[in-house]
Amino acid sequence: MTLPTPNPHRRPFAALFSLAVVSTIVLTSLSQVAAQAADWPYWRGPEMNGTAQASGLPDNWDPDGGEGSNLLWKRDDLGGPCTPVVMDGRLYTIQRHLPGTSREGERVVCLDAKTGETIWENDYNVWLSDVPTERIGWSSVVGDPETGNVYALGACDIFQCIDGKTGETLWKVPLHEQFGMLSTYGGRTNFPIIHEDLVIISGIIINWGEYAKPNHRLLAMNKLTGEFVWFSGTRDLPYDTTYSAPSLATIDGQRQLIMGAGDGSVWGFQPRTGKPLWHYELSRRGIFATPLVVGDQVFCSHSEENAGGAFNVMGGVAGLRISGTGDQTKATELWKQFEVVAGYSEPVYVDGKLYLVDDRCKMWVFDSETGEAIVERKGFVGSRQRSALLYADGKIYVTTENGRWAIVEPTEDGFEVLNKGRIRDTGFAGSPIVADGRLYFPSTNTLYCVGTDAGKQTPVVMADSLGTETAVSEDSKIAQVQIVPCEALLQPGQSIDYTVNVFNAIGQQLETPADVSFEVTSGASVDGNTLTADADVAHSGVTVTATVAGATGIARARIVPALPWKFTFDKLSDPPLSWVGARYRHVIRDIDGSPVLTKITTIPKGARSRLWMGPSDLKEYTITADVRGKRTLDQLPDIGLTAHGYVLDLMGQSQDFPNSQQLQIRTWSAQLRMAKTVEFPWQEDKWYRMKFRVDLESEPPATVAVLRGKVWPRDEEEPKEWTITARDEAPNLNSSPGLYGNAKVAELYLDNIEVVPNSDE
Repeated sequence: MTLPTPNPHRRPFAALFSLAVVSTIVLTSLSQVAAQAADWPYWRGPEMNGTAQASGLPDNWDPDGGEGSNLLWKRDDLGGPCTPVVMDGRLYTIQRHLPGTSREGERVVCLDAKTGETIWENDYNVWLSDVPTERIGWSSVVGDPETGNVYALGACDIFQCIDGKTGETLWKVPLHEQFGMLSTYGGRTNFPIIHEDLVIISGIIINWGEYAKPNHRLLAMNKLTGEFVWFSGTRDLPYDTTYSAPSLATIDGQRQLIMGAGDGSVWGFQPRTGKPLWHYELSRRGIFATPLVVGDQVFCSHSEENAGGAFNVMGGVAGLRISGTGDQTKATELWKQFEVVAGYSEPVYVDGKLYLVDDRCKMWVFDSETGEAIVERKGFVGSRQRSALLYADGKIYVTTENGRWAIVEPTEDGFEVLNKGRIRDTGFAGSPIVADGRLYFPSTNTLYCVGTDAGKQTPVVMADSLGTETAVSEDSKIAQVQIVPCEALLQPGQSIDYTVNVFNAIGQQLETPADVSFEVTSGASVDGNTLTADADVAHSGVTVTATVAGATGIARARIVPALPWKFTFDKLSDPPLSWVGARYRHVIRDIDGSPVLTKITTIPKGARSRLWMGPSDLKEYTITADVRGKRTLDQLPDIGLTAHGYVLDLMGQSQDFPNSQQLQIRTWSAQLRMAKTVEFPWQEDKWYRMKFRVDLESEPPATVAVLRGKVWPRDEEEPKEWTITARDEAPNLNSSPGLYGNAKVAELYLDNIEVVPNSDE
């Protein structure tokens, strides 16, 4: 098929990301794609259960190599928490790039899976993120056997589609800017998954409009173009971000996506529509360990306070049975064992038994139907556990956080340890995998490949492992309507063409009839399937409703004009509707007789925030604002302006750091790779004017970002000299303007915000 060329006046989808795809891509049905080798394209394998049909795998290995060793190769320059994937003879992993330098970032690395030689690297910046450097790669790449592309969610939530053979980025979208996805809370980064023509990703999102409250949401995109297909969610105000990965399965003839969420529940969704089907409350905090799906059963575990009445009991593992379809889908608890503190490692299922290693590296074995504990807290290797288990060739491969490993054999009454060992000065957070008869062990500083000449593995086509759905012909009634794109960004007067898809009750696509009716809220008009934003509407949003055969679906669009912008908050009761990440954490409040934007302190886990004002393709602009901070309990807030993925931060002070009033320019708060800082004592309850300008200058062989900031009392003339200047030789080339604030105890206030192109300065 030939991909359409976007038209600036009537576009098939919003230009929220860069798009560079080949003009022709030949597609075949996923079920017809035959694996050339026994691939491992998803971090838990092609069957999403940590299991492979293999033989001839070693029951021992020597990480040092040497004569007669089954160590095939190792890369001591590649390490971290990422679990690699293997597809079509290539291994893919996420790694730190240029660690400890002023150009440090992140990279997707592609290796020859057989030799370990590097084929390509795709590196990119980490910006406006709190992710610690050592937690780069907490997520994993997912491979798509149909197209050969791979998909990666970066540490600062830049999501990209990469050509698996060349390493070229085909499209990308900054999900933190355009959807308000968080990359905080220690760098927990979620896992993408492929279903048919969709790539689905999730995370804690603080969005706009009715989605302004934090929610662990899911976003599905067309895997070829990045077009936004559906947007769904769990429950508002989750306690945690998580890195629990989704799994796909067919239960009672209905395709489901099953995952643990930040609200402490396990959820089931329809992957084509995003419709929530069921949820089971497991924990009072987020679910980190990926639930295991076996037939119609789901096994899940956690390490925090239990939901329900068992608040004082830590940890638990449960077995669920999923039944029913559509609105009648439900999860029934078969059994639950408390005080099993297993928050990280994923189990495997062997011959009716569940093998699970808890956080202290003790093995548990449960009868999968009754939950009876066959083995309890049996120590066998190590003392800390994070990585998942791998079951292949009749053996379970275990790697531990303190560098120990074990290979065990399941038995009728538990397991037998075949071999074990320890590697000094390393640990395992990523999980072992097997592909084409070779084992891969990712440690914090080295990637090992282990195997023998006898190693063999049965290829699995992922689509075939999902099970058989009920025939579409059994239900041809339209129950769900989907408008694509579900989210868009338009300028005043600009148009967008919609596609309408319809589905039955169990989420199977039907043929869309011709009689589709559209309605739109004020701010835009609809002609046929074309939405046109009103020419006089700006910094607002609209909701579109499509009705087909009595069923309805919605899509939303933000309306943001070209620069320049000015915001005074006069006559406003809320922040501008189109701002992402603004309304839940900010209010309009009267200060000194004038309405101003106020960052409040009463939001749980919302003290530190970022909001985004518009499109991500803006470059070389200046943002200015009046700012003021309040003192509470000897603490002052941090007040920041963001541009190009950098922040100019007027830093306050806390009880722990009473002399920390500074002015800082940075891009990555956990690394400070290019940061500049100057002392700047400022006074509470006094208005200042902040100004932040970013220029891109050509200094062959590369472009350099020059960042200039100044702060002065608002009632004084603007000084000619800049207060602080920084340079970045690995620049962020474009980004949405925005605001940063940290009001943990003391409030901050903003007014008279302006964003102008540098040419207008």
